[in-house]
Amino acid sequence: MKQCPICDNPLGRNKYACSMECYSKLKSNTKECVICDSPFPSPPSSDRITCSRSCSTENRRRLAAEGKSDKGLEKAHKALPDNPLTGRFETHVNAKEWVIQAPDGKIYKCRNLKNWLREHSDLLDGTVNQAWDGLSKIKYSMQGKRKRNAIQWKGWRLISWGD
Repeated sequence: MKQCPICDNPLGRNKYACSMECYSKLKSNTKECVICDSPFPSPPSSDRITCSRSCSTENRRRLAAEGKSDKGLEKAHKALPDNPLTGRFETHVNAKEWVIQAPDGKIYKCRNLKNWLREHSDLLDGTVNQAWDGLSKIKYSMQGKRKRNAIQWKGWRLISWGD
């Protein structure tokens, strides 16, 4: 006679476990917590290794004390500025096409406005952040998202923007 793998009772009609309760325990995926060794339910695709928030906090504290988490962060921070998708490049993942008009009437086309403003800060009457803020307010005004509309920033105008 076959025994239930969960409670060692004899198997009934179900060929895997003695009851639906034991069958659900058998089929549920459990992992052991790396801190307190208690079992917790977790799907196989999950990367959770702790059972609770307090155990997770303790695990991160231990990793930080060993210096394991710092190495990965340092490596990521070093690679970030050089990556063409995340660094200060025209290929930045969030970069858009911008067409702006200078106070003298000259039209500039660029991709990644913030990067363009950094490179051409000598053309601006303020800082890069002030220019970015002013042109963003013009964009939001054109989209109808501002109560106090702005049509220019120190003579600079926004012609268009997009993908």
